[in-house]
Amino acid sequence: MNRQMVVHQFTVDLRGRDAVGNHTMQVDEILRELGADTTLYASHADRRMRKLSRDFRYHATDPAPDLIIYQASIGSVVADYLLTRNESLVINYHNITPAEPHYKHFPHLAAALDLGRQQLARLCRKACYAVADSEFNAGELRRLGIRNVAVVPPLLDGSVLPSASESDAIGRRVRGGRLPDLSQNTRSRKTDVVGKRLRGSRLRVPPLITRTRQTDTADKRICRGTRVTLLFVGRLAPNKRQEDLIATVAILRRWLSGVELVLVGSSVADSYARALKDFAKRIGVDDIVRFEGSVSSKRLAAWYRTADVFVCLSAHEGFCVPLVEAMAWGVPVVALESTAVPETLGSAGVLVSEPSPTLVATTIERVLNDQALRRKSSVRGLARAQQFSPGTRQLLQQTLEEILADNVPVS
Repeated sequence: MNRQMVVHQFTVDLRGRDAVGNHTMQVDEILRELGADTTLYASHADRRMRKLSRDFRYHATDPAPDLIIYQASIGSVVADYLLTRNESLVINYHNITPAEPHYKHFPHLAAALDLGRQQLARLCRKACYAVADSEFNAGELRRLGIRNVAVVPPLLDGSVLPSASESDAIGRRVRGGRLPDLSQNTRSRKTDVVGKRLRGSRLRVPPLITRTRQTDTADKRICRGTRVTLLFVGRLAPNKRQEDLIATVAILRRWLSGVELVLVGSSVADSYARALKDFAKRIGVDDIVRFEGSVSSKRLAAWYRTADVFVCLSAHEGFCVPLVEAMAWGVPVVALESTAVPETLGSAGVLVSEPSPTLVATTIERVLNDQALRRKSSVRGLARAQQFSPGTRQLLQQTLEEILADNVPVS
């Protein structure tokens, strides 16, 4: 006779405003829906999450589970502890950022990242199954020896995404409505240079045409000096390359009136945030670069509503949830063609082959100028974002059902 499956889920840092933390909580919810008896364990948890989890150090004296799921994203004592356990182990892998760029400003974080990669290799020899956010991540696990790897994107935070009625309105606007015309805010340039610089883009970028014509109300609003907002969401860290975004906006302000760059995300070290702010001041754009820090879900959604282009020049991403959030809000995306970013975007977004500020600025200007290109990017982005919700949750539920079926306990 089968009894109720007992599943213990482990993570290093359990926080509410965090992609891995949100995913972990939703995995727990799905497991409970499937009839499992679950407990969450973490090394650190924020105030709200402490009520929903246990310190992993108590696990050794708790009743043993039938199955352990580990949310792997960094090195920690949690992984060392799991390597001593005999239960069936499933790794849910969110990627581990390369450590080298972090040593100058984040030496402790860099050491934890290096440790994480060493631990991952050992965990892969022990695990019976793995779930990866992307094929990019899955490839790494397969190279470490795991054969059973399912690719399931991370579950999204619904509080940041548009409501059903907002999604309908966004769809109508980007598919059939008139988009603001920003061409009068930019200077004219030769189109052959533009074309050469955009060969690294995935979407075809037609020649730049500056039109002189009657503008509608939205056009007049922008041409009178309303801000053009470039947005990036992600922690302040060397692999995210916020310095390249700042250099890009320094070039753009020569061509585009009223441009601003908004950086949303906390910094692990104050020294790195200060270095970025000093860089912005040194090149004369500290007045148009906003460091918002960590914000609430409501505030983040407001920034997505405001953004004209989402720009991501990150050198390393295992998935990049903000790309999906931006697409769900109908925001055109310009991104560096790196690691898992092209996979996450699918056919949406405009990809650049290198993080050259001139190339990126040229690409952003084209997206702002060209209504056809902007609409194509937004429409494809909406379609791509819809593939992740609710389909991702259904896919994860099916995957977890299979894992539970393979580990059915017998009383």
